[in-house]
Amino acid sequence: MSSKATITAVAIAAVVLVAAAAVVWTSGYGNDGGNTDQTEDTVTDALGRTVAIPDNLDNGIVTIGSTGPLRFASMFDVFDHIIEVDRGDITDSKNGRGYSYAFAYDSLDPSTQSHPDNALDSSTVESLVKKGPSLVITTESVWKNYSVNFGILAGQCTVVVLKDQQMQYMTDGDGGLADYFKFNVDLLGQVLKKEDRASEIISGIEEILSDLRSISGTSDQNVYIAGVTISGSNTLNTTFPVYIPFDLTGTSNAYQGSTENKVVLRVEAFTTMDIDMMIVDPSSSDKVGEADSQYLMEYVYRLNSDSDPSNDIPIYITVPIVWDSVNYDCALASSYYVAHLVHGCLTDQEVEDRIVHIFEVFYGEEHGSGVFDDMREFFDGKSSANGQEMPLLQEVVIEYDASAGEYRFAAA
Repeated sequence: MSSKATITAVAIAAVVLVAAAAVVWTSGYGNDGGNTDQTEDTVTDALGRTVAIPDNLDNGIVTIGSTGPLRFASMFDVFDHIIEVDRGDITDSKNGRGYSYAFAYDSLDPSTQSHPDNALDSSTVESLVKKGPSLVITTESVWKNYSVNFGILAGQCTVVVLKDQQMQYMTDGDGGLADYFKFNVDLLGQVLKKEDRASEIISGIEEILSDLRSISGTSDQNVYIAGVTISGSNTLNTTFPVYIPFDLTGTSNAYQGSTENKVVLRVEAFTTMDIDMMIVDPSSSDKVGEADSQYLMEYVYRLNSDSDPSNDIPIYITVPIVWDSVNYDCALASSYYVAHLVHGCLTDQEVEDRIVHIFEVFYGEEHGSGVFDDMREFFDGKSSANGQEMPLLQEVVIEYDASAGEYRFAAA
């Protein structure tokens, strides 16, 4: 292409964006101009913006931000309308995200149906203006980080903003579903014209929370959660000071200290903790072979191999709950397993049945019924690829591989 042609192309693109911006600035920052083919019905989103509800979704849905938009949209079975998502929702889609087992987001084409994670750069704005989607869903924090570009986009199509997910809680002070969660579900129910489904989701989750409260209580057992995945996978000396399944089941966290999202302990500090049980998140199986994990495993191996059974620390594999923020369905699933381990309630089959029910509540019976089986198969394969046996919802032991000079997990 000649330099003159290049300059002309750039100029045209600039005119498109400037024109789009002009629409926003002249129509008022607080309102969403959106598509012209809309009803007069409106909603108020998380930023207090008045947003016109699209008349239809014929031009598709785009989600921007990996910590909520696609997760909440998936509760409404809109897969057939999804035309673009964050790249990670396609290329790194499984792990602890239940909605990625319920719907085949990994079948989307990352080259034409994705954009950078948690971002709205200028090239994405230009691309989306050309696509003209019926609806764009994002979150408060992503909007605020790219407010100018979102302002431009909102002048051309409907953009609705959800409240940010909370890492450390999903309930209110009375144990019911948190207001921010209900707000997001109700908002999307209105925007997608599926208000009955929104009510069904909220009532279904409230019933699960009520059921968990009925089988939980208090316990003097101190439980350590290991290997949580946050900002990538982590060694076994990484733990959650606030872990939703502990909160929902009245379980005592063996770590008592900081309330940050995660804490990386000195291995020496781990050896001084009062731990009755260890629960491991298999999403970090790739870090089991690293030095800090190995030191921690050696310590537990020696305790569990000595002649004093009173100091043993049994180890169990739970359902991963964190991958691009908390997956609340998986947090509830892990809560049932924790209640089973700590409070001695429910049989193994009852735990599994309740977990299957959770995914059916979140994604509907058709799409949710096979999620747990698919997740179990995925993590069996992932752990095996990392030289570990870490089957979901089962006890494991630590073995020493003398030929490799390493400790590893094996099914009990």
